[in-house]
Amino acid sequence: MPLSQLAETLIGSEIVRLGGEIKEKIRQGAHIYNFTVGDFDPAIFPIPKELEQGIIEAYQKKQTNYPAAEGNLDLRETLSAFIQERQKLNYSINEIVVAAGGRPLIYTIFRTVCDKGDKVIYAVPSWNNNHYTHFVEGEHVVIETTEQTHFMPTAESIRPHIKNASLLSLCSPQNPTGTTFRKEELEAICDLVLEENSRRGPNEKKLYVMYDQMYWHL
Repeated sequence: MPLSQLAETLIGSEIVRLGGEIKEKIRQGAHIYNFTVGDFDPAIFPIPKELEQGIIEAYQKKQTNYPAAEGNLDLRETLSAFIQERQKLNYSINEIVVAAGGRPLIYTIFRTVCDKGDKVIYAVPSWNNNHYTHFVEGEHVVIETTEQTHFMPTAESIRPHIKNASLLSLCSPQNPTGTTFRKEELEAICDLVLEENSRRGPNEKKLYVMYDQMYWHL
C-alpha cells in the first residue's frame, strides 16, 4: 500500500542502527563502553546526586503534570542567568525554549527555516543532518571533512556553496568525531555568514546558522 513520498523514501538512522548493534554485543557479554548515542549507562555515568534528589522531591510534591510547551518558567529563568554568567550573552526568557532532547528542537529549526528545495549546508561525518534535510525536501550541500581540518568544516570549504543557502548546520564538539572548532576558524565562518547576509535584500531570506553545542560544558 503506497504511503507518502516522505515515508517511502526514508532511511533508518545510522547512529540508531549502530547503537542497536553495540547494545546487542553488550547483551551477549562483550565488554564495550557504548558512546554511540547520548544516553550513557547510568551505572557508569549517573546523574548528579543533586538532580536525583530534586527529581524525588518533585515527584513527592506531585509535580507530574506536563511541563510548559516552551519549558517551565523557572527553568528558563535559570538558563538565562547561566548563559549570561558562563557565556556573557544576554537572552531573555522569551528567547529560550526547552525540549526533551535535541531532536525536537533541531527538527523545529529545519521546519522553521527551510522550504522545499532550499540549500542546507552541513559537514560529514555529522549527526543526522542528512535526515533532517530530507524531511524538509531540502537540497543537500555536503562538505567532506578530513583529519587535516580536525573533521570540521572551514570557511573556505563553505564559501563556494554559501550563495542562496538557507541553513548552515554547525556542531562543536562535532558528533561523532568529538573535535571542536578553533576560535579563529569559527570567527572566519561567522564573518562569511555576515558578509553573505549583507548582500541579501530586505525581502530575501537570510542565511541562518544552527549552532549545536550541546556538550560544550563537558
